[in-house]
Amino acid sequence: MIKDLPPNTVERLSLYRRRLLNYPNEDKLYIHSHKLAHLLKINPAHIRRDLMLIGFTGDVHKGYNIQNLIDKIGKAIDCKHTQKVAFIGIGDLGRAVADHFNQKETKLKIAATFRTSKPPKTQFQEVTCYHISDMKKVLIKENIELVVLAVPRSYAKAISGEIIRTKVKGILNFTSVHLNVPDRIFVEDYDVIAKLEKLSFFTNTA
Repeated sequence: MIKDLPPNTVERLSLYRRRLLNYPNEDKLYIHSHKLAHLLKINPAHIRRDLMLIGFTGDVHKGYNIQNLIDKIGKAIDCKHTQKVAFIGIGDLGRAVADHFNQKETKLKIAATFRTSKPPKTQFQEVTCYHISDMKKVLIKENIELVVLAVPRSYAKAISGEIIRTKVKGILNFTSVHLNVPDRIFVEDYDVIAKLEKLSFFTNTA
């Protein structure tokens, strides 16, 4: 893992790897920055700059070796140990994410899910689903470090107050509520409402 990479670079590196892992042209061993940029609809300069930050270079004529690039990104952004993840109040979206991690070699493992209503035995294959009242003790017992929080606004602050009393190090916040957490916890806000309003704006401008 490379320390002090810019947050946007880490996010883009994850996108590069995911796209390359699903690259359909399996007979092709190399890819140029402009081709990858076209697939992701981003500026090729971002790709070249990001790969420079992780010390990866390509062949002037052939481009980047795809497998070597996938491996290099893993070494740059993946944690050395497997980190457990919990989904709190997230349904089919969580299942889709879990499917990705179950299919790929990764340092992230979905360890538990929680619901505010009566939970089924499992939401995802081989992952136990608990009632939210059991969250704190399960997070501690399973040594869960990352959580995805997607509960109604009325629950968000109370639940985050319980989370900070565990060993959780990071929260992906889908709630649109500002979370007051200590500096030791990294919070990544994903405002679904803002994203939808942005989508509406760009699909309706004349």
